Amino acid sequence: MDSPLVTAIIVIAIAFISFRMLPRLLAGVPFVDAEAVFARMKDDENAVLIDVRTPEEYKAEHALDSVNVQPYELGENIEEKRQFLDHKIYVICLSSQRAAMAAKQLKGLGFTNVSVVKGGLNAWKKYKLPTA
Repeated sequence: MDSPLVTAIIVIAIAFISFRMLPRLLAGVPFVDAEAVFARMKDDENAVLIDVRTPEEYKAEHALDSVNVQPYELGENIEEKRQFLDHKIYVICLSSQRAAMAAKQLKGLGFTNVSVVKGGLNAWKKYKLPTA
């Protein structure tokens, strides 16, 4: 029996799942839990945490030891950045939407080890990880 209510519920569920998964699918890079990123950053002195939010958002609060870089700046001076191509790079924003787009951009520039902080700064704060 195919009722309109069942069809509507299925469509809404598919739309919700698609919306939640879309950034991950488009980025083509792994999403890593904030706690795991924090632990990995402590173990790898070459790891970099890039915050792609606006300077105002970053100034208000950011993950400790993160670097604020605007997405349009990622491709600038690429020759100077080549030394970091193999470094582990984590990208963070507020919720992971902007970070996913920036991670895809970094991957396209030749960075081979890029991940997104799943849930962004919201998740970082949820786990009570250090901020500044």
